[in-house]
Amino acid sequence: MRALLYIGACMVLAGTGCTGSAPTPWDGPQLTQPRDQLTVDQLLDEELPPFLDTSFLARPDWAESDPEPFVGTLELAAAPLEMDFPRTRALYAGEDLSPAVTLDLVSHEGQLIPMQSGLIATGAHSESLWDVLVGTGAVWREPGDQGWSRASFPLDLVDRYFNQVRNCVVSFVYRDDEVSPAYVQCSQETADADDEQLGNLRSIVPATFTPTALADADDLVAAHADARSGRLPSLPLSEWDVDGELAETFDAALLTRASTSVGAVYLDGTLYVHPAQTRHGPHPYPSEMHHGVYSVTKSLVGAVSMFYAAQRYGEAVFDARITDHVPELADGPAWQGVTFSDALNMATGTNGGEEASLLYEPLVLADTTADALANIAQLGDAPEAPGEAFRYATTNTFVLSVALQHYVEEQEGPGVFYWDRVREEVLEPIGADGLDLLLTRDDDPSERIPYLGFGARPTLDQAAKIALLIANEGEHDGEQLLHRGKVREALGRTAWEGLRIDWRHRYRHGFWSRSIRAGGCRFEVPFMQGHGSNHILLLPSGAIVFRFMDEGADDVAPLIRRVERLTSSC
Repeated sequence: MRALLYIGACMVLAGTGCTGSAPTPWDGPQLTQPRDQLTVDQLLDEELPPFLDTSFLARPDWAESDPEPFVGTLELAAAPLEMDFPRTRALYAGEDLSPAVTLDLVSHEGQLIPMQSGLIATGAHSESLWDVLVGTGAVWREPGDQGWSRASFPLDLVDRYFNQVRNCVVSFVYRDDEVSPAYVQCSQETADADDEQLGNLRSIVPATFTPTALADADDLVAAHADARSGRLPSLPLSEWDVDGELAETFDAALLTRASTSVGAVYLDGTLYVHPAQTRHGPHPYPSEMHHGVYSVTKSLVGAVSMFYAAQRYGEAVFDARITDHVPELADGPAWQGVTFSDALNMATGTNGGEEASLLYEPLVLADTTADALANIAQLGDAPEAPGEAFRYATTNTFVLSVALQHYVEEQEGPGVFYWDRVREEVLEPIGADGLDLLLTRDDDPSERIPYLGFGARPTLDQAAKIALLIANEGEHDGEQLLHRGKVREALGRTAWEGLRIDWRHRYRHGFWSRSIRAGGCRFEVPFMQGHGSNHILLLPSGAIVFRFMDEGADDVAPLIRRVERLTSSC
């Protein structure tokens, strides 16, 4: 069983985090001309290289710009993954197996664009633990490649059970209808350090290519161009953080040489992004990276779903009773009188704390929604009455997800999926409808719902668009997508104080809040937090700060103070 799953709340109140030595940055050999790693001969001979600097996986500046077109189906076979972790625990079933996956790809103006835009489930085709998210890569030629063209693209391995995401790059050569075996390297992740999940993977994967005139390829290319043009304007962080003080915070090494997957600040219409690092150099495709943000999901998805429901059906949804909409919990005493608001605010008065035994086995390992609810019903009551006290429990958010699904079906009719409504009416207008989210594993896909307390796997752009919508109190392009009053309550912009945790922390509708003194004044900062120190901070200055990582820098004060030196909330 996975150990120490302190989702979201890992030492946040103590203001401490994981500490460790500061390893030196990766300084291995970089790609020069001509290359001496991943050569055509090495790939064709299925020669597994050592872990490589990421420059070997990216299009070099000296590449030739006339690659052979690549249009068709690429099949990657299941293959063993060489791993340098875990050190002490046993491997999970399929953890060391790269999944078999079939991808339709089309090259266009030097880009390699996948036809599949969402999660690719692999369980029917291999015994691997991993499903797959694919992003846009590149094609090019290099002198000395004997007439072959080169390709690489980002491929994220995602844990089918939990919120782990491993950021990988696939590289191969091709010509005509031939393709070499593919080299896969994973040098960054958002995962669980307590479960020994930090580390590197690599593999040589057998591949086959079938040239095909893909249907709707032109539409795909056009849609891809529209999606890229719809991303938030971005600049290097150094354009704003000219002295590099904030960059120094993002670059701090805690347990590995690349503790932070990505750091960024949104301010005044621009997303300032620090280069996304891996343990072997900058990620070649940073905007395509997905991040397992764990309990940030409670705010980014759970709170947003409730704010949407309040906007669509009225704020009385916050006062709806759990037992009226989740019959599996109606008979026992624990959930009597608990409202949707209580579940969102972790104040149900039920037993469901974040010890591994009260999260992983009852919820994460449950095969169906019904099994999970039966397990949660057995956890029992807590001393407090509903609404009285904050008692952090991801099981509360899962119960809220079930209740929301039944509530929406009662309002809209059977078979209406609440997450579809949120995606269509909230995420699509803001350009974040591609957000990937872990669902339950019920046999019938129509019965699968979000866990809601964990499982979001956003790109930086998707997370930034949702955070910006919240900062704008649920309004986008003049349209109110979320209930303004409830968003204002969550952000501490009303008289409602929420639930006090200690003298400087509160919790409001799925958002943490911290009181801090910086720049000569004291103010509150609402923020989202997930296990391992995934953070989205909404500062009173208007700056929105993003740090996705997994190595335990849970005290947000140093990060806030660095940003406050650049733009003050006073």
